[in-house]
Amino acid sequence: MAPEDGNPAAQLPRHSELIERLRRAVEADDEWRTFEVGCSIGRGTADELSDIDAAIGYATAPNGTSDDERLRDRGRSLVDAAGTVVDVLCHREPAWPPGALRFAAEYGNGVQLDLVVLPAARRPGLPDGSVAIVDKDGVYAQDWRPPVADPPDAATARQWTMLGWWLVSDAAKYLRRGSWFEAEARITDARAHALRLHAAARRVPYPSFGLVSLLDFPPFELPDGLGATYANPTEPASVLAAAEAVAALLRTAAADAGGTLGVDLSTPWSSLADQRLAAAGDRRTG
Repeated sequence: MAPEDGNPAAQLPRHSELIERLRRAVEADDEWRTFEVGCSIGRGTADELSDIDAAIGYATAPNGTSDDERLRDRGRSLVDAAGTVVDVLCHREPAWPPGALRFAAEYGNGVQLDLVVLPAARRPGLPDGSVAIVDKDGVYAQDWRPPVADPPDAATARQWTMLGWWLVSDAAKYLRRGSWFEAEARITDARAHALRLHAAARRVPYPSFGLVSLLDFPPFELPDGLGATYANPTEPASVLAAAEAVAALLRTAAADAGGTLGVDLSTPWSSLADQRLAAAGDRRTG
């Protein structure tokens, strides 16, 4: 499928050109079997600032193994075929299994490509929110919802909650020490967990992506008071206020997520974190 034949990138000439060149490279080589584009382009919400999030599947050996060096070279050939490359990073994310590599490329026309190459057999269908560009074996004939798109299970929701309170406690510790930048870093991480829980509470797809999913999917709703959780680490009062705000946000998000998921996410750790924040405030004003 060429970009002008239905790919949302057709309205974005620079993106469309790269996708079309990738399509031709995939079509011309029997080793490459599938090519999909997802995220904002796949959903039809991309603009000139969007990157291209893509996945290309390759035929796997009978034993399911792959040679990383060869895969790196073959993937780099795809990247080069798409346009003039400014630079490219090839790596594997820590949680990924063998046989999958990521290519993060910057092109001379200003477009960025985020490409994953993986065994085509790992795709049981076309991920929701993606568009099929090449499908030599009919893999994309049926839709597929990746498990990460679904609400978290009880264990994952509890993990987000507990880690959130751990980070609030950490923030309180650094506030008491007067280490404002470290406290602000912990507030940022605690906020991420709170936003995951907020997304889960509202059944927003891909809740683990937190803020990104809240902005990308209906009802496009951010939690009340979110702005108060952002701090200027050069202003101690701002950091303390943000820590208190993120604790309030986490408590509300956990309660709401628990109600949606039918699990009890309450924990005595929240009271301990509140006490530590109060002690940090007393130390600062004392």
